[in-house]
Amino acid sequence: MKRKEKELYWTEQISNYRQSGETLAKWCEKKEIKIHTMKYWLRKQSPVAKKPETAWVSCLVEEPSSDSITLKIKNVEIEVMSGFRDDLLLRVLRTLEQL
Repeated sequence: MKRKEKELYWTEQISNYRQSGETLAKWCEKKEIKIHTMKYWLRKQSPVAKKPETAWVSCLVEEPSSDSITLKIKNVEIEVMSGFRDDLLLRVLRTLEQL
């Protein structure tokens, strides 16, 4: 079989398989076609998808300017910076607890 004839034959087989609604394994078994051969022709005749081009983005990572944490209590957010006064924070938290 010439190359063009083979391509035409397998194009028809692929079309028949797709129209059958059967699984590939079942269809191949029924037609006595090796599943690996069918998979080869499915890949060979499928359109090749273009790979997306890689785009590079530069970014700058900065260290935080200060150490802090944010406490969220009810509807209030409190930013606690390093070196905070623990007695003051405790009084603020107790006041929020009473709200």
